[in-house]
Amino acid sequence: MLALLLLVMTACAATFCIGVYAGYARAWPLSRLKILVANHLGDPDIQTDRFGRLRRYPGKNEIACPLQDEATAVLLVAGQSNAANAQGQRYESPDDRVVNFFEGRCYRAASPLLGADGRRGESWTLLGTKLVRAGLYNSVILVPAAVGGSPIRRWVAGGDLSTMLTEVIRATKGRYTITGVLWDQGATDFALRTPEDRYRSELKSLIDQVRAEGVTAPFFITRCSVGGEGWTEDNPIARAQAALADGKTIFDGPNTDHDVTPFDRYDGYHFSASGQEKWTDTWVQLLQAHGRAK
Repeated sequence: MLALLLLVMTACAATFCIGVYAGYARAWPLSRLKILVANHLGDPDIQTDRFGRLRRYPGKNEIACPLQDEATAVLLVAGQSNAANAQGQRYESPDDRVVNFFEGRCYRAASPLLGADGRRGESWTLLGTKLVRAGLYNSVILVPAAVGGSPIRRWVAGGDLSTMLTEVIRATKGRYTITGVLWDQGATDFALRTPEDRYRSELKSLIDQVRAEGVTAPFFITRCSVGGEGWTEDNPIARAQAALADGKTIFDGPNTDHDVTPFDRYDGYHFSASGQEKWTDTWVQLLQAHGRAK
C-alpha cells in the first residue's frame, strides 16, 4: 500500500510538472511561489503584488502628481502581456509630462512600468511621448493594470483580476478622471479555445464593470488574438472583439493581428521595437481621431 501511495504521488507530481513544462507556468501554486520567491529571495529593490504586478523597481523617479485639465490624458491601460512589461524595447520619458500613476503616487514614466507584471519593455511610455510631441496633450498619465497570460475569465466578476481592476480604478478616481481605457488581451483565450459567444459576453461584462465604477471614457479594444497553433486572422476571439465595437462608447483599437507581423515580434508573440513603433503610431491616430475625451 505504501509503495502504491508513493507511486500515485509521484505520478501526480510528474503530471503537474509536465503541465507546467508544456506552457502552464502561471498555474497555481507555481505562479504564487514564483512571486513569493522573487519578493523574499530576489532583489530587495524589486517588489510585486499578489498578481505579480510591479510595486517597486530600481531607479524609479517619483515626482509631484500633475493637476488634470482638458489637455491631460489619463489612460487606463489594461490586459495581458503586450499591455504589460513584456515587449522588446524599453523607453523612458524625457521629462515629467508622461507619468506612471501607481498607488496614489506619480513617477516619470519609464520601462518597466509599475502596476503591470514583467520586467522588460513596454509601449505606453512611447505612446505618451508621441501624444505629447504631436501636441494632442500637454501631459499623459498612464495607469497600468496588466498581467501577462491572463484569460478573460480572470477579469470578470468573481475573478481575481476583476477585483484588482476595480481597486485600480477607485485609486485613480481619488485624484483623476480617466479619459480613455486601452484594452489589449485575447491571445490566451485563443490558445484556450474560448468560444466566441463566451468571450464576447465576458468582455462585455468587463466593460460593464468599468462603467459601473463611473468610468464613462471611450473604451478601445485592440484586435489581439495571436497566440498558438492553428491561428488565423479570422478566429472566434477576433470576431468577438470586433463585434463589441459600437462606434459610440466602445471603439476598435489597433488591429495587431494584421498590422504587427511576425517580423515585428521577437518571440512570435511579443512586440519588438518595430512592432512597438507600429502599435503606438496607430494609437496616436485613433486618439487623435476621437479628440480629447472630456
